[in-house]
Amino acid sequence: MGSIRPPNGEGELTIDFKSTQAIRTLALKDQLDFGAVVLVRGTSQPIEGFWVRSPQVTVAIHESETFRMDWRSAESDRLHSNEIARGHAHVGDGRLPFWFRSRASPSFFAIAMDVEFVKHIWEMEFDRGDNFELRTAICVHDLVIDRIGLLGREELSEGGIGGRLYGESLGAALAVHILRHYGTSPRAPAIHKGGLASRPLKRVIEYINEHLQDELSLVELSRIAKLSPHHFATGFKASTGISPHSYVIERRISRARDLLLRKEKSISEIALAVGFSSQSHLTANFRRTTGVTPRKFRDSLD
Repeated sequence: MGSIRPPNGEGELTIDFKSTQAIRTLALKDQLDFGAVVLVRGTSQPIEGFWVRSPQVTVAIHESETFRMDWRSAESDRLHSNEIARGHAHVGDGRLPFWFRSRASPSFFAIAMDVEFVKHIWEMEFDRGDNFELRTAICVHDLVIDRIGLLGREELSEGGIGGRLYGESLGAALAVHILRHYGTSPRAPAIHKGGLASRPLKRVIEYINEHLQDELSLVELSRIAKLSPHHFATGFKASTGISPHSYVIERRISRARDLLLRKEKSISEIALAVGFSSQSHLTANFRRTTGVTPRKFRDSLD
């Protein structure tokens, strides 16, 4: 895909949803970076006409009152004008800038994915060797995007309790969907039935057990199994009965219980030792799994 430049004389804005720096016309309120996938909530200021691009592929869902937005793509001079209502989504490939104008200050929730992450899914899940292309879609009501967006909002509100594996799993499912339905070259993903073969499943489980203290990635585990991230996630669940991120959480809680029994480490030290990013994340997952906090569990041993 060649680089598309906006017409001379018109302003251009680059929005990097991973950035912690202030972005002109955009205020990011909450942000969860899962590596290849970012969950973010923010508010856009009124814009009198800018070309916008991003280093990510983004699906943004409108969360506030209805407003009007004028826009056009880089491939066409046609000006579109849409009433954007709560729940309407925007699908955009950040490599293709689009121009838009709005006098409102709408709020949104977005899932932004690295281009390389989406490209890997395109190659593995759709068996393609070329580059993917997505058409800019504004003001769409998509039930699959709704469901994935709801899960993403919950994860953002809970501070990333599910971890990187969960965030990337949401991103992988979303990437498969938008490549299938918003790609310029529509193509159904390869059909995969059943679970993982015993040998790759064993390799993955051994790797997880040996690296529980690390920040495990869906892409990393899928490469061990030599599958696409989405195929790996669905195959792993078919084989084990639970998703990869749920399996990792269970193994981390089990190891945390063992360390709590020994009483050699503090709870904060145990959290890091078993791969949780903080004591609060250990506590939330431990309570969800066992019904009690780590401290109450340890106190009950006395």
